Amino acid sequence: MTPMEFPKTVKLRSGKEIILRPMESGDEAALLHFFQSVPAEDRMFFRDDVTNPAVIRRWARTIDYERMIPLLAFDGDRVVADASLHRQASSWSPHVGEIRVSVATDCRGQGLGTALAREIFHLALSLKLEKVMAQMMSCQNAAMAVFVSLGFTQEAVLKSYVRDQRGAKHDLIIMMQDVEDFWKHMEDAIAESHRDSSGDYRVS
Repeated sequence: MTPMEFPKTVKLRSGKEIILRPMESGDEAALLHFFQSVPAEDRMFFRDDVTNPAVIRRWARTIDYERMIPLLAFDGDRVVADASLHRQASSWSPHVGEIRVSVATDCRGQGLGTALAREIFHLALSLKLEKVMAQMMSCQNAAMAVFVSLGFTQEAVLKSYVRDQRGAKHDLIIMMQDVEDFWKHMEDAIAESHRDSSGDYRVS
């Protein structure tokens, strides 16, 4: 898979500690419960019917870290977020990965999405990927705002390209981010957080 060490612990802004680790086949029930708790208006934009037990069962039984790395965030035994890095080594774009992220409503605004994105980019670096892509419908303003905050820029708009689960057509927005640029930005932000008021850096 990757040389990274899991599980990892991240602390939300609320102080709650969340465990991150790759999905395993035994996570089927917890992941299904997570997706069934996602608001209907959010599920409308998912590519699969994630409330269908057969869909989650198929995912759990066909885990292939070479094709897709699913990261789950746990609060105890409860899945509170799902992020995945998709790649196709045999395609025209083996240097590009795609990121998908979904966070439980009660954990949004707590830094969990950013923490998952950071792990995804670290995975992308370890896999020698150069760019990460995100795709969303034009009406998903909140998702676009999250990716803009992570430095993604809009690369293309495909008019009336996708339908939501109600059958309505939407433009598809394709956003991209350079992996090394993202990691440099994260390093700069971490360094700045260790600078004291005198302009010197402190060690924690």
